[in-house]
Amino acid sequence: QGGPVEILPFLYLGSAYHAARRDMLDALGITALLNVSSDCPNHFEGHYQYKCIPVEDNHKADISSWFMEAIEYIDSVKECCGRVLVHCQAGISRSATICLAYLMMKKRVKLEEAFEFVKQRRSIISPNFSFMGQLLQFESQVLATSYAVEAVSPSGTLRERGKATSTPTSQFVFSFPVSVGVHATPSSLPY
Repeated sequence: QGGPVEILPFLYLGSAYHAARRDMLDALGITALLNVSSDCPNHFEGHYQYKCIPVEDNHKADISSWFMEAIEYIDSVKECCGRVLVHCQAGISRSATICLAYLMMKKRVKLEEAFEFVKQRRSIISPNFSFMGQLLQFESQVLATSYAVEAVSPSGTLRERGKATSTPTSQFVFSFPVSVGVHATPSSLPY
């Protein structure tokens, strides 16, 4: 099975097998685990910080109601200079969905770009059909509520694109620079 994969320097994606291997966790400097399942045990409570999101991997499960809580947990680990392993049973659907939501929210990227970025690192990811629909809905919410739109520049780094400014007559004024045919590879997402 190999080891967990690094999505960002503080964010790893893996399975229940990885979460049960203390040698792997310690070798990667994992300090916290986000268990996205209702049936995977937390093997090393007291040694690592744990958070459980009890979601089943089926078409009826509402994983999107947990997105913000999961994102806040990942950020809290990052702010303490820790590293978090996001896992479910197989590391294919539920945990991948949470990692995708994190990238979409924090990097302001579309689902397609986040998916390719994660798939390059863990080729077996395959969120179930319902989770993909929930991620698409989340994408529209994230992009609609963003007051500063970020885009991938030709150099492969995120740059701010529609910086909001305040005027007496309007809460926000947007100015969007013109860009022609700018595309970046999914592997170019910055940390």
